[in-house]
Amino acid sequence: MLKHLERFDAGVARGESALATFFLISMIAAASLQAVCRNLAGMEIDWATSSLPYLTWVDPFLQKGTLWLAFLGASLATREGRHIGIDLFPRIAPKRVKMLMRSIAGYGSAVVAFYLARAFWAAVLVNADERPANLEVWGDSGSLHVCDATAQQVADATLEVPKIFCGIRSALAAVDVPVETGEAALQLIVPVMFLMISVRLFAGATSAAIKLATGDVPDEAEPPSHEIPRKAKEPEPPPTVVSTEEEE
Repeated sequence: MLKHLERFDAGVARGESALATFFLISMIAAASLQAVCRNLAGMEIDWATSSLPYLTWVDPFLQKGTLWLAFLGASLATREGRHIGIDLFPRIAPKRVKMLMRSIAGYGSAVVAFYLARAFWAAVLVNADERPANLEVWGDSGSLHVCDATAQQVADATLEVPKIFCGIRSALAAVDVPVETGEAALQLIVPVMFLMISVRLFAGATSAAIKLATGDVPDEAEPPSHEIPRKAKEPEPPPTVVSTEEEE
């Protein structure tokens, strides 16, 4: 059972790494494109000047992308044991006390992360109800989101339908998560990652508690795999050069 959970966690971690890589590359590309267009527009190049209104999404994307990178990195750091921690007492405590402290700290941190996830979830849902004017049309029954309006209503309002966001909005609505803007959808990463961090902290604390209960405690503290020092290779002695002289 534990092996299956570890495999599942490893798969989630690979997905998080892929998402972080995607956002990093996308942010670099978007920021570079915006900078090039602005510089060329300053040189009074027509196509660059006309393209700037279509790049207004870059700044919000960079802001939310930074948020995604931060929380994806925090979740991966928690999985690998690289999150910030005060480890003065665990370094000097006996092995069983050290394992007990690790378990207690893990459970406490998991509870804190869980309630942070709840708080941010409620805050995101409050902001998700706000609908800007550029995504709203008026129909016979009142105001409608542009994704819910008919083609005629959108044409009468002279608005464009953000098809990608409308697809994401429909998928989130299927799991009872209503969002009105793309910014609100991107903010969902905060409660989701806090919940993932909570689950990983809880799993780590449970693993430490099981080892303590079964007596499977190492003689020395086992550092995370990324912190295990590698044995330095001893320098190889220089080859011996044997010179021979011909006797005359």
